[in-house]
Amino acid sequence: MPHGVGAFFYEETESTNTLAKEMAASGSKGPVWLVAGTQSAGRGRQGRVWTSQPGNLYCSLLFVPALKLADVAPIPFITALAVRDTFLALGAEPSSTQCKWPNDVLLRNKKASGVLIESSASGGEALDYLVIGIGMNLVHCPDDAIFPATTLANVTGQVVDVRTAMTELAKNLKARLDAWQVGTFAPIREEWTRHAWGLGETRKIQTATESFLATIVGLDDQGAVNVILADGTKKTIYVADIFPSLAP
Repeated sequence: MPHGVGAFFYEETESTNTLAKEMAASGSKGPVWLVAGTQSAGRGRQGRVWTSQPGNLYCSLLFVPALKLADVAPIPFITALAVRDTFLALGAEPSSTQCKWPNDVLLRNKKASGVLIESSASGGEALDYLVIGIGMNLVHCPDDAIFPATTLANVTGQVVDVRTAMTELAKNLKARLDAWQVGTFAPIREEWTRHAWGLGETRKIQTATESFLATIVGLDDQGAVNVILADGTKKTIYVADIFPSLAP
């Protein structure tokens, strides 16, 4: 682990994010990584189940940054770039390792990683804690995911062990967070956009209330995605899933 950052490994836990929040509630401030061999109740965005077979990386970073709640919008994108850095270090091809809005990383157009960020600011604007949960498909992926999934082993032909992946991820995320100037998003947005999946292409946008085709234009100043509908109407999307245009 990077200097000053702790780590605990659990053979099995309900969810590393849940465990991190419980530790925060008991007074732990971190920074500490919680890593699980398997999760009995792994979670993704919007409460979805995150399949957690042994051999993949399931981890959460708990820390208490000197941030306000309004400062955290860049963190999902910083994290996605750190995950991308990690896949590249472990053998993935740069041209086919892309960031999918809001915080997934794809290998050859299939999902190989997801991020779940949770925080609390019960005493006002200052954060009580921040938890960055990350899942990386090293050797397993679900067959029934709503977005097609793959693994690092599938695309490289090599099996990477959890410890190696965790060490690389911890190093990369710390470097990214240390380099971030709080209050700025433009450099992060520009880098993320260079590696964005679907930019300038027609995609299916699925919100809680509607589904439509649109061309992805880029990110706004807060990390929402800007799109253009077929009739030329511009729209900003804050919460949605994005799929290939031919998705059912």
